[in-house]
Amino acid sequence: MKKVVILGAFDRYNYGDNLMPILFEIFLKECYPRFFDNFNLVFSALIDSDLSQYKVKKTIAMSKVFKKNNDGVHSIISIGGEVLCASSSTLFLHMDNPQRIVSFVSFLRNNRLTLLADLFCRYFYDLPWEYPYIPRNLSKKTRVAFNTIGGGVSRRNIGLYLHKIRGRLIQSSYLSVRDSRTKKSLNRFSSPLIFPDSAIVMARFISDNFIQNESRDKINALKEINYICVQAAPKKAGGAVEKFSEVLNFLSNKYNFKIILCPIGYARGHDDIDFLKEIKKLNHSDKNFELMDGLNVWEIMSVIKYSKFFIGTSLHGVITSLSFSVPYVGLNPEVKKLDEFLKDWGIKPSNRCYTINEVPIVFDAILSIDKQFYKEHSNHLIDLALNNYHSLVDKLKLNE
Repeated sequence: MKKVVILGAFDRYNYGDNLMPILFEIFLKECYPRFFDNFNLVFSALIDSDLSQYKVKKTIAMSKVFKKNNDGVHSIISIGGEVLCASSSTLFLHMDNPQRIVSFVSFLRNNRLTLLADLFCRYFYDLPWEYPYIPRNLSKKTRVAFNTIGGGVSRRNIGLYLHKIRGRLIQSSYLSVRDSRTKKSLNRFSSPLIFPDSAIVMARFISDNFIQNESRDKINALKEINYICVQAAPKKAGGAVEKFSEVLNFLSNKYNFKIILCPIGYARGHDDIDFLKEIKKLNHSDKNFELMDGLNVWEIMSVIKYSKFFIGTSLHGVITSLSFSVPYVGLNPEVKKLDEFLKDWGIKPSNRCYTINEVPIVFDAILSIDKQFYKEHSNHLIDLALNNYHSLVDKLKLNE
């Protein structure tokens, strides 16, 4: 049976990265059940991984999948994420590698020896090509697709490989991006389609019963209370822990909401739990502050879905809110991938990021937006994302 290989950063626990391949498989089961009579789905990343305790997909290392020059591979699909600027050394620094090797790679990058760092990391993982999620050296029969990807292609971020990368993208069977920022970087040499991030389909396929069955009792119990879901990564928060604590206390007291601190990103360099622990420490005796940890992917979804409001730096935290029609604020205008996504797909005034200082100013206006309007907007974005999925299947001829 021929293989369809799904490429992405699924080998570390990071809610959005792990969610996208799961949702694509669910879409195929719901809309193209005969697909599985003809093809095997293979989930591939930098390394073999088994994060099944979080209810996500196991992965097979790219070095194994493509060891024999992609024999039997019908199609390769790079699913989501900042694919277009993801070098091997950038990805390496988000993985759980020995500290001494991490320090060595960081030293090379900090001293403008990025090319050497990339070569080292490519050798370390035995990668078949320079940029892990932009395939090359494939047989003419193998189709390649890029599904609502983010990032950018420029001389600055891919250097000597600019011409080669452009060529691979031009020759792909399907190319869609998730925001205007990414589209602009590609417009000079290609005509990518633009759709919302494909994960936004979750509300169409994931039922309340499914989430409840996949979640523990303490998570399901949150449905009975009114709370704000808060997430922030230390390097992206854009404000001190003390300021976050002050703002969250103000919102909790004014609106009578509990504060649920919910980490979404666990990969190295995200470290949400570290920042949220500091907020909890400042409010250790306050019963209105509760810290979650060790949640599986469906429990994270549940905490956001049943909240009255989401505040965070996570793109896929906001995408979950958009899908389930939950009011939200994206934090920190310096988080460009989130800010640019919201400019394209957000609801005013939540169509851009705000600093933590600005959240109390816009909170009431966002909370008071008509729920029906939220629902209509969610359905519109989901329909667009489904159009993207159907077009991808058609272009790769996966429905024949």
